[in-house]
Parts: sequence; C-alpha cells; structure tokens
Amino acid sequence: MKTKVIHQVVALGDSITKGVVLDGSRYKILNNSFVEQCQEELSLPIDNYARMGCTVEKGMQILEQHEEAVRHSDITFLEYGGNDSDFNWQEIADAPTLQHYPKTELPLFMRTYQSMIERVREWGSQPVLLSLPLMDHERFFRFISRNMTPEQTDSVLGWIGGQVERIRNYHDMYNLQLFRLAATERVPIVDITSPFLVNMDYTQCLCEDGIHPSSIGHDMIATQILQNWKPLLSSF
Repeated sequence: MKTKVIHQVVALGDSITKGVVLDGSRYKILNNSFVEQCQEELSLPIDNYARMGCTVEKGMQILEQHEEAVRHSDITFLEYGGNDSDFNWQEIADAPTLQHYPKTELPLFMRTYQSMIERVREWGSQPVLLSLPLMDHERFFRFISRNMTPEQTDSVLGWIGGQVERIRNYHDMYNLQLFRLAATERVPIVDITSPFLVNMDYTQCLCEDGIHPSSIGHDMIATQILQNWKPLLSSF
C-alpha cells in the first residue's frame, strides 16, 4: 500500500498539546513540546492552535476560526477530554451536598467531538485523535486543594467518597469514550495513555499538578506518535 505524502498538519487541543508545563508555582510553555519534536523529526510544518483550558465546545469555536488552515492541512490532530471531564472543585468545596457535573457532560462531549470530526472531514483533512495521558490522582488532589481551608478539603474528600483515587474516575471514563468514538467514527487514534501506564515510575512523566505531562512526558508522547506515524498514514 502506497503511503500518503503529508505536507501540512494542524493540531487542536488543550494545554497538553499547547505544551504547557508547571514550573514551580507557575505554568509556562515548554520549549520542546511533543508537537515541536514531531515537527522537527518529521520535517513537517504543524500549525498548533491548542489553548490552555480548552474543552470541546471551545475547541469547536477555534476549529471554525481556523477553517482555512484545516482545509489546507492533510492531517488535523484533535486532543480534548482532560478539561471536559474535570469539575469546578471550589464549587464542590463550598457546597458538597449539591449535585455537581463535569465541565462538559459526557453526552455533549461525545456529540461535539463527533461534530468536530465531521467538520474536519468535510473540509478535506484527515482527523486523528489523541487519547489522554495518565492522571496522578494524589498529586492532582493536593494541587486542587492547595488554597482550600482544611474544612473545604474535607468537603471535597467527602464528595469523592473519601477515596482520592476516585478523583480520576471521570478522566478515565472520558478517555475510554475517546477510543469508542474513534472506533465508531472510523478515525485513527494515537494511544498516548499506555506509555504512562507501562512506565514503572510514571510520576516523573507528570508535573506536580498531576495532570500535565512533564518534559519527560512530552518526550514519551512524541516517541509514541513518531513510532506510529507510518502505520497511521497507511490507515488513511
């Protein structure tokens, strides 16, 4: 089978694709993110329109803003779900007895992501999904509760049933749905989750907030994409 020649790539997503890392107490853009590594290794221009804090709904708006770039790209990478599956933890801390929902409830997440895939196809580009990196729930809990009072921290802990590991349930569930979405829509998905799972000391691959990949994590993601590049192209 003849391998498709790629001339231009677009990347859309949240802070992970943007290359954001936690440096001490501040976020910054990594100089050698996985997008930049792939761009250099593949000698391909990659237009990176990812933004920190992005959900699929915001991602759809950004996609529409960059229609022309997508129309001229051969591949459009999509990476969403981490923010969608997250909660407003301060609201939970202040009112733990109320009902709380993820920032994007799952049905809306799936519908919107499906619409993004369809839009990219309509514009002549090949959509490719990225799964989510692993979450370190203990680090994440410490990070989200760092400015809370002890009472508020206890409220959040009580809301998640007293077990910190439950904090990643929605993250894992949305990640699983990404693979189902890829299968249903028959689009390629690059599994960037497994490299974190097989790493015996995956904590080095994540920042202190437990959710953003560190520079080591970005190296792992880049390696995974590059190793799957030729099989990816042959699937088109």
